[in-house]
Amino acid sequence: MQPDDSPPSTQQLQERIDQAQANSKLLGELVDHSQANVFAADRNLRLLAINRTAQETFKRLRGFVPQVGDYIPQFIANQPDIVKWLEPVWPRVLAGEAFTDTIALGPPNALRHYEISYNALRDAQQRIQGGYLFAYDISERVAEQERVRKIEEALRQSQKMEAVGQLTGGIAHDFNNLLGGILGALEMAEQRQAEQRYQDTSRLLGVARQNAQRAAALVQRLLAFSRQQTLMPQPVDVQQLVAGMHELIASSLDARITFIDQTQAGQWLVQIDPHQLESALLNLCINARDAMPLGGTLAITSENTQLDELQARALDLTGGAYLHVSVCDNGVGMPSEVLQRAFEPFYTTKPLGQGSGLGLSIVYGFVRQSGGQLRIVSEPGQGTCIHLYLPRASCEANEPASVPPQVPSEQSGSAPQVVLLVEDQDTLRLLISEVLEDQGHHVHAFSDGRCALQAMQSGLRPDLLITDIGLPGGIDGYQVATACQKLSGTLAVLYITGYASNRVDASPGQHCAVLYKPFDLATLNRQVAQLLENRHLSL
Repeated sequence: MQPDDSPPSTQQLQERIDQAQANSKLLGELVDHSQANVFAADRNLRLLAINRTAQETFKRLRGFVPQVGDYIPQFIANQPDIVKWLEPVWPRVLAGEAFTDTIALGPPNALRHYEISYNALRDAQQRIQGGYLFAYDISERVAEQERVRKIEEALRQSQKMEAVGQLTGGIAHDFNNLLGGILGALEMAEQRQAEQRYQDTSRLLGVARQNAQRAAALVQRLLAFSRQQTLMPQPVDVQQLVAGMHELIASSLDARITFIDQTQAGQWLVQIDPHQLESALLNLCINARDAMPLGGTLAITSENTQLDELQARALDLTGGAYLHVSVCDNGVGMPSEVLQRAFEPFYTTKPLGQGSGLGLSIVYGFVRQSGGQLRIVSEPGQGTCIHLYLPRASCEANEPASVPPQVPSEQSGSAPQVVLLVEDQDTLRLLISEVLEDQGHHVHAFSDGRCALQAMQSGLRPDLLITDIGLPGGIDGYQVATACQKLSGTLAVLYITGYASNRVDASPGQHCAVLYKPFDLATLNRQVAQLLENRHLSL
């Protein structure tokens, strides 16, 4: 059968026209009733089409209704926000670019947010004759997102306050116990002295000292949590450090737990405080022990790791060389809700009295303060791996110091010197003065920097300045030292501070040192003798 090549009849043509008109009407109704604001304009920005939603939007928000044939720059002339939006995007549309962006239009107190899709309008030959856009009002979505953001922010703030409450409560509990021991021992010592039972006084004073030392240790733990503890970083061989801990780790573990040391000899040294690293690793081993009540395996491994910028950014580190140390167990593991709170202070899943909840937060604070990172990988029933990324040291561990320490001679250490002391705490100022005077030194003590400088300007020329860094009166310890050294160029300086962030601006050396509170009297005497000896040798 041959195809019918005869032209369509008039009836067929009319049916096609009717169908096309029906399709066009349907399409128009769909566009007209769309939730989107639909606009089409020619190259000169004259409206070719606008749907009912767009007209209603303009009438409701702008007070007028655009019509097909209107010249857009004319009716938006007094709508600066629309002009500012349209000017940069229309050339992109006429260049044939199809894109979507989000904008906010309207006065600040009545902003409306729109997600707009832009497209070029082309003729049958694909020549660009104008453009059209679909603008969706997403103000409600934006408002909901903002509401959720505020709720999340309030939740984070609430969690912070809860953590602070736990922190202060824990501090108060521990400190009250320690202070109770100190005050009780001192009160008993006073009673024994009044009763002339002197043999008990020394023991009670020892109890007070022990509790004071524990309080100082608690402060260091808190500073470790806040990354403000005083660290003594140096090149450390982790393999040797762990090897030296074998007996300590073994004595801390249950007999049913197998310890495996998989650290490797000859790997990179790390720049870190060895004593704090040893404490951190022991802390992690004890946590692993508690996670394996029925026994299991604990392993410490290490490997050299070179992090590129992408890897480092994912760990919140700078790119470079790190030693990757892992402490892994095959214990009970942690569910996600525990894992998320693992670094919170005083958060613990252990029974009352079996853990303070400061362990992991202290280790994390120490590692971060040392320039490294700590990550936890754990699943219930699958065990836990703690990953430490420790920065590589730039020199060998056995590299000799460039300036060998001077040993104070008997002559210089005992010779009376003039000391200028600036300390705002009355008790400490009196104590330091008495200690130095017992050594034969002549001490001029002041509670603030201004009084000390006035004494210098009046002719006082000390051999040694001992100053707290944080002082009242607007002049700190740095400024006191700088001013005093201008008047006496050979002055030695000993800074004292109770806060690690108050680091000495000038590098400690032969004529400058820093002493962190709390310190014992032997350490104070040793530092003073060292500085005076170095000053004596340089004269």
